[in-house]
Amino acid sequence: MDWTDKKLQLRFCVSDVRFFTMSFAGLAHRCHGVPGANGIPSIARKSFPPGVEVISIRDCPISAPMPRLQFGDGLLRYTINQCLQYSIHMGGTFEEYLATLSSKTRSTLKRKVKKFAEANGGALDCRVYSTPEQMPEFHRLARAVAVETYQEKLFDGAIPADEEFRNQLVKLAAEDRVRAFLLFLHGEPVSYLYLPVEAGVLEYSHLGYKPAASDLSAGTVLLYLALEKLFSEKRFHKFDFSYGQNQTKEVFCTDKSLRADIHYFRRTIKNLLGVSAHAATDAFSAACGRMMERIGLRQRIRKLLRSV
Repeated sequence: MDWTDKKLQLRFCVSDVRFFTMSFAGLAHRCHGVPGANGIPSIARKSFPPGVEVISIRDCPISAPMPRLQFGDGLLRYTINQCLQYSIHMGGTFEEYLATLSSKTRSTLKRKVKKFAEANGGALDCRVYSTPEQMPEFHRLARAVAVETYQEKLFDGAIPADEEFRNQLVKLAAEDRVRAFLLFLHGEPVSYLYLPVEAGVLEYSHLGYKPAASDLSAGTVLLYLALEKLFSEKRFHKFDFSYGQNQTKEVFCTDKSLRADIHYFRRTIKNLLGVSAHAATDAFSAACGRMMERIGLRQRIRKLLRSV
């Protein structure tokens, strides 16, 4: 396996509200759908490198749900994000991809794209950003959209504003490892999409749109147009929607499978307390989320925040 230095951040959230984050110095490997986490990885079984608190295997295919917490060989294994993962197979052409979708879905998507074009005077203005010189402009315009999104207002989940992230954008672009898109309406950005690239896989990282453009399905239109451009490059083999289920992923995906993130921690008091607290908070949050969905409260909160 190829390992990269990567901090693990455990976010303590209840529903969509984040309270604080715990960070752990670590090493990470991402499977990208390729099996590779059967048992404890040898790097953890032998000994942790100095300064490393956790060794993570992300996006790991699993055949069945795994225990959340488990002890073995002096390690604490913490398995999270066990859920269906959605993706798009990007072999072939955009037209061939569309043919894999239902006729109703194709018709709905094309209707939304046409409606947006009509609202913009009959034209579509979707711009792609991929070079180091383009990234500062993309970030500035994307942040202008992000500050109005419910992700930003509710749980700080929009595209980051900090300098470290801006520098990372430029670095990835210099390595040709990022694609970013903006959708404009009457010359103003209304939706952004940020996709880092790893090993030919596009990672669905951040998508946001202005509440005022929600009636025009700005996020859906941007994703449709971005996919059209990405297929034309003929260099990517997968579009990874990452974890979580929503209608957009269901509509656009061609594949879905059970995945998990598996973390091996040093067995210390600090790690045991931190991981146990996170597991308890996550379980409570999931219960709250299910209750809010049942009574329709989550949608009402998001609608309220979009109108603020």
